[in-house]
Amino acid sequence: MSERAVPALTERRGYLVDNSVLQKLSRSAPILRRFREVTATYPIFSCPPQVLEYCWSARDPAEYAELRTDMELYTPAVVVPSTGAVLDVQQALWGAGLVRGAGNTDVLITAYAIANDLTVLHSDHDFEHIQRALAPAVVLRQEYVAE
Repeated sequence: MSERAVPALTERRGYLVDNSVLQKLSRSAPILRRFREVTATYPIFSCPPQVLEYCWSARDPAEYAELRTDMELYTPAVVVPSTGAVLDVQQALWGAGLVRGAGNTDVLITAYAIANDLTVLHSDHDFEHIQRALAPAVVLRQEYVAE
């Protein structure tokens, strides 16, 4: 592990890696370093909204197939959150005045992370906004990695 302190609300079971990290791996040494530490130490999981977001960047069918194959390397998160659990995340954002603080895909990824007891590794502030909106009733483990 790196010498820096890792936030207290991190991994217990494994990680979901957000697209904000995956898209910056080739251009950010700190993100690449932390990604390598996490993937060498913990199981990495995927969920449908995360895969959709990652594959969205494909420029043609061949690249889409390649990106989808990349995501198949990760273990699928098996617990599917209920509609109510997903809407509870969005409602918490509304209640905290942060409705535009995270997109719908991140709301879905959050619901999968909570349902599967996973930590979200990310490089934008959306999951911090969600965590703030959910606390203290619900714990979202998330780890921000700066560029």
